[in-house]
Amino acid sequence: MFSGSSPIEKFLFMLLTAIFVAASVFVVNTVTDFFVELEISNEKESIHQNLALVRSNIEAGIYKDTYLADSLATVVSIDPDFAKENWTIIAGKLLGKARYVRNVGIAPDNVITHVYPLEGNEAAVGFDFRTRPEQYKTVMFAKELQSVYIAGPVELVQGGVAIIARYPIFSDYPTNGDYWGSVSVVMDYEEILDDSGLSTFEGAEISLRKQRLDGSTGPVFYGKAGTFGDSDLEFPINLPTGKLLLAANFQLRNIEQIQFTEAVVRSIGGFVALICYFSVVLLYRSYKNAHKDSLHDELTRIPNRRFIITLLERLMAPADNKQPFALLYIDLNGFKLVNDNLGHEAGDELLKYVASRLVDTVRVSDTVSRFGGDEFMVVLRGVSRQEQIKKIVKHIYQSVESDSLVWCGNQIQPSLSIGYSIYHGQDISIQQLLANADRYMYEQKKKLKYLIK
Repeated sequence: MFSGSSPIEKFLFMLLTAIFVAASVFVVNTVTDFFVELEISNEKESIHQNLALVRSNIEAGIYKDTYLADSLATVVSIDPDFAKENWTIIAGKLLGKARYVRNVGIAPDNVITHVYPLEGNEAAVGFDFRTRPEQYKTVMFAKELQSVYIAGPVELVQGGVAIIARYPIFSDYPTNGDYWGSVSVVMDYEEILDDSGLSTFEGAEISLRKQRLDGSTGPVFYGKAGTFGDSDLEFPINLPTGKLLLAANFQLRNIEQIQFTEAVVRSIGGFVALICYFSVVLLYRSYKNAHKDSLHDELTRIPNRRFIITLLERLMAPADNKQPFALLYIDLNGFKLVNDNLGHEAGDELLKYVASRLVDTVRVSDTVSRFGGDEFMVVLRGVSRQEQIKKIVKHIYQSVESDSLVWCGNQIQPSLSIGYSIYHGQDISIQQLLANADRYMYEQKKKLKYLIK
């Protein structure tokens, strides 16, 4: 191979070969690691979102039945004798509306005298909470709070495990100085977890424990205790009083496939690198740069019209669970006057200034784009209520219009007109969504004035 070559040529050949090999190994490793990390990241993000849904399901189930039961506690507080005389009717209506309530009981002087339904719960009648320190403690917590206290999960006298809402009853409401007893609403702990999706959850090992009112934590009552010591993710599950803590260790279902793919990518990458490393890298970089530039505004460096239209198409594509969002249509008032009086360079600086302020004002999850000329679009994910939007719009006005842009000794006072439209899964086209926001923006535009000091 080196026959007839000078020592310098041989050295350069060996040097270039070493550089090529080193570069090929680096690129193949980088691409492979990137792919593996991306796959793992996507899997973790999916698990994260599913856990957030589990948390909200648990919260919703407990909150709904807790507040339904509040009406029962109110009736007992107003007239305990009437409640006891009509116990079957009153308690029966509560169970008819509640989803997870197994039974309810009243305990004058902390001794259960009435339970509904009675069948299957006979062992609870006559139970004195003072004979069970752990349960008695939760009753006393409710008394001290003078409000509902969520206890559990606890073992029931009649068998089984449940979450219990304790309501203190005072005979001198609203003074609450004369304690009468309590109302206990027993919710099916296992059914709440089943309906939340926790018991069938895949992709993570999950544990739950209670956080007490004083901030201390109780023992783990679901899953393994060790999960909390080495958790990948922790969520608080908020209750009407206190909270549950959820910890999860990821168990990636596709890890074996990822390892196999990693080996294949490394092998093929090494072979291909020997043939066309430089051309592939250059083409790939050129493609990535061109693709990125085509989706971003050259002046402001924020996403452009093409990017935002593509994003809207994706967010409004047919799906089982569409996420709501709000679309802000922002127009820069008096922009033509700036160009005419101060020149296009001043206009460009104003556009960059407004773009920067908009990006700094909204959340990281939101998207700011230059739609064209002096128009900007902002997509606010997860925002669907008008009061939320008005608050954000007000914040944008304050952020952008609070300061002047100084350019060549001139103070340019930015002025915006902002319209919006809301998408919550309704049958509407992107053009209609834009038109609604545009129409509202022009209504606002009539009320605003542009100043150049």
